[in-house]
Amino acid sequence: MNLPVLFSFLIACTLLEPSTRALAEEPLIGVFGENSMPRVLAFEAWLGRKVDVILCTVDFHKWENYRYADWLSKTVYGDRGTRRLVYDVPIIIEGASYAEAKTGAYDEHWRCLAESIVSNNPGEYEIVIRPSHEMNGDWFPWCVGGSRQAMIPDFIASWQRFHAAFRSVAGGDRFRFSFSSTEGASDPRPMWPGDAYVDLVGYDVYWKPKSMTGEGWETDDPEEAWEKRTSPHGYNAWNLTGMLAFAQSKAKPFQIDEWGVWGPKADVFIEKMAAFLQANHVRSQTYWNSNAAYPGELHQRDKEWPATTQAFRKNFGKASATP
Repeated sequence: MNLPVLFSFLIACTLLEPSTRALAEEPLIGVFGENSMPRVLAFEAWLGRKVDVILCTVDFHKWENYRYADWLSKTVYGDRGTRRLVYDVPIIIEGASYAEAKTGAYDEHWRCLAESIVSNNPGEYEIVIRPSHEMNGDWFPWCVGGSRQAMIPDFIASWQRFHAAFRSVAGGDRFRFSFSSTEGASDPRPMWPGDAYVDLVGYDVYWKPKSMTGEGWETDDPEEAWEKRTSPHGYNAWNLTGMLAFAQSKAKPFQIDEWGVWGPKADVFIEKMAAFLQANHVRSQTYWNSNAAYPGELHQRDKEWPATTQAFRKNFGKASATP
């Protein structure tokens, strides 16, 4: 590089905003905002920066709603600009079965959705799909954890067929498939559909202290909660570090597909998550900024949870951001 060009390059780098320079070294940051662009924008205004990705959910009640991504991609997120959509796509919907899916009964539904997603995301960038996310639980129609583990062989066969259907459409080579399991459920590793059918290993992490109304069950101590997720003697062999090791054994990038904290004393948990993301070169992380199913919303809780919200903005936003 000659001196004039080098000088221009150095000047350009100097003029970049600090957050822009940092993005090259940070994991991608995403948000779930309940399929609402105004909620995404409110989160960004609070955080003081744009997110890289937006997690959105495909309908799982009716095939006619499932088949088309236009509502999500155009009506809801038509003004997303450079933000990329990550799609939660159940392999089967309510009332369907993996036993039928593996035979090809739903191939046309899958292809229709795949074509719709590609057409609504022009360009050449990768499009991340989370097929049957949290499959190792037992709370969604597509789950095969808990008492449903006898369905795992059909799930694997269906995943492989689903993968082929998505890849078969024009532009299907852009899809990247995340094996997105969750903590607090069955061991997901026996559900692995095969190295050729997965591009990313994702994991969902939610601290659920006992003091939380409803589904809270674990320690109220954030230090202990983090230790349980990262220690070899923690909750189980497929805790956070267990699934990181699993991803590494498969030579797949690892990412936090969803995570959330609850309560006024989550600053320690947030600090440890930020350090974990950096130390392990995690590809991306998506925060659950919602009270739907889990009360993790942060952007309206500065007065209620000051330590928690300050820690999140310190680690993932701009220091100059204002509530």
